[in-house]
Amino acid sequence: MAKQYYLSNSGTHIGPFSYEAVLKKVEAGEYQWTDYVYDEGVAEWLLLMEHPEFSVRFSGKGLADTPTSSPLDNRLLEKEWFVMKNGTNHGPFCRLEIVQMLQEKSLFEYDFVWKSRMTTWLPLAEVVEFSAEEIRSLAGSGDRKVNEVFFRRRHARSSYGASLIVHNSKLVFKGEAFEISAGGAGILVQNSELQPGQSLFLHFQPGDGVPPFNAVCQVVSKQFVKDDSRQEPLNVKYGVKFTTLSQSIRESIKNYTARAA
Repeated sequence: MAKQYYLSNSGTHIGPFSYEAVLKKVEAGEYQWTDYVYDEGVAEWLLLMEHPEFSVRFSGKGLADTPTSSPLDNRLLEKEWFVMKNGTNHGPFCRLEIVQMLQEKSLFEYDFVWKSRMTTWLPLAEVVEFSAEEIRSLAGSGDRKVNEVFFRRRHARSSYGASLIVHNSKLVFKGEAFEISAGGAGILVQNSELQPGQSLFLHFQPGDGVPPFNAVCQVVSKQFVKDDSRQEPLNVKYGVKFTTLSQSIRESIKNYTARAA
């Protein structure tokens, strides 16, 4: 029997499909190379462009293949960026595709990128084209293709309130959750030493319809915030992705975000 594959997008798993059927869905634009695929042989969800059987067919094609008349848009669509993940170079991508991968959490600010005019590979966080200010500017541009990027999410996200305990294998900190999805959460912690790429253990107290749960996470973003309404402010906002989470809790979060939408 031919090997079967499952696809995932927006928190929904579909399949099984044959190898050829998966490729047809990508070529038809139904799925992107930055979506996830699963087969029992690999026994984990991987990006299509990183899966050993599909990566050989990956050519850097993505959402932004249609030219537009705007000079700004044409610069956004120029395929000049390369990405390094797990020691392997991928690309070329255009700037808009990199932004899409950031939005979908298949690429993070600590991942390295390069283009021909750069002297060395740099983390995305250090590249001006992908700074928070530039991303906000793009989001407010009103361009149709840009809007598609910002509205296309791998997992539905919703505001979420819950107290939590954060453990970094050495120390324990108190924190609060302010946003959640089946793929990760936004948390506030009164500790500025946590870094993108770092693994954490989180214990979430009951909150907003989701039972208490534990999760192993990876820090993917970090932002300092100020809240004058707090006597002792939780002054660092972290984005984390779930790396270990029970399926029952993942389904509970999906149900919560669906109701909150």
